[in-house]
Amino acid sequence: MLIVLFGAGCNPSHQPEQNRESSSMSDHQLTERNFVEEEVKLPLELNEGVFHSVADWKDADTIFYITNEAEGSVVHTYNLFTGESSLFFEAEAPIVQFEANAEQNLFLVHTSPSSYEAELIILDSKANRTFSTKIESYELEYTWDQNNPTQLFISSFNEDWSFQTYIINVAEKTIANNQIEMPFIQWLNDDELSYLKWDQDAPSLTAPLYIYNHENDQETLLANNVVSNTNFMNEISTIELVDEDGAASVKFYDLIDKKLLTEMPTHLVAQYSDWAIPYHDMNDRKSIYYMFEGNQAQKTFSLISFDLETKEKKTIIETIENLPFKLSPNGAFALYGARFENLIQLEDNTIMQLIKMK
Repeated sequence: MLIVLFGAGCNPSHQPEQNRESSSMSDHQLTERNFVEEEVKLPLELNEGVFHSVADWKDADTIFYITNEAEGSVVHTYNLFTGESSLFFEAEAPIVQFEANAEQNLFLVHTSPSSYEAELIILDSKANRTFSTKIESYELEYTWDQNNPTQLFISSFNEDWSFQTYIINVAEKTIANNQIEMPFIQWLNDDELSYLKWDQDAPSLTAPLYIYNHENDQETLLANNVVSNTNFMNEISTIELVDEDGAASVKFYDLIDKKLLTEMPTHLVAQYSDWAIPYHDMNDRKSIYYMFEGNQAQKTFSLISFDLETKEKKTIIETIENLPFKLSPNGAFALYGARFENLIQLEDNTIMQLIKMK
């Protein structure tokens, strides 16, 4: 059941991680480049013994990557177009996770000083510490608020998988215990959250999706038979199972009034005793949704796009593995791979090697 919870409740993101934009972004970040005239300088060659992962986007041109050194972990930046690499941040303890907020101006660094402790450090764009705290934790999950980029939701798990949840407000420099008894949530706004409400007594592969308002302490059912939920800047997205053969629908609801905007028929790939949750992301500026769509017969995947306004669905790459995927702030590229070691150029649908081991 724990595997199902982590797979369905903790979305790639990102997935949760996380991948979204804001109107306050600079014009430089949102400028569409002429990729024919200015090509990316790849691959970046790194020693396999020290490379940890590509972590996230700093801006539309620049990525973060992490190396493990004898003294701790180091976060570097690399500009895709100039080929310049520079030091961003050094941590004395190993870095476990690193993720930018929606505006790419605050960055969460999760280090692990010991097996049962997590240090959370929030950096600004100049790598200055704006907030830090330590909490007891065996495993940690978190979700940045995409519409209020100074706060994030934290779930801290003990070794027996009991958990405690917190909300960090970077602007107020506070961390507070949270009253929601759900380990995986998605933000809607300052007052509302969404979560899949799993039945602990009767394990299932789907769950109802509820909206919780912590101002009036009320929850409202939004959808049933949900496999995955990710909320973007303007939409609530769900993957909802239609039948036991894997027929499904990706549905998009308005973030404010919760009305159904549109939906995209799809199908899920079975794996052992559950469904493979497809990695996905949204280009909020253009309302284009990207997802690895499964071919149930062959158990393969294709990268597809779906335009929420025109309802047009396109195949970007015919055959590709279902691996972590994160769009650049301007939607021109996507980090791709188990350690984001590849780059997908969405203008010409090509996969490039981002990191080359030496």
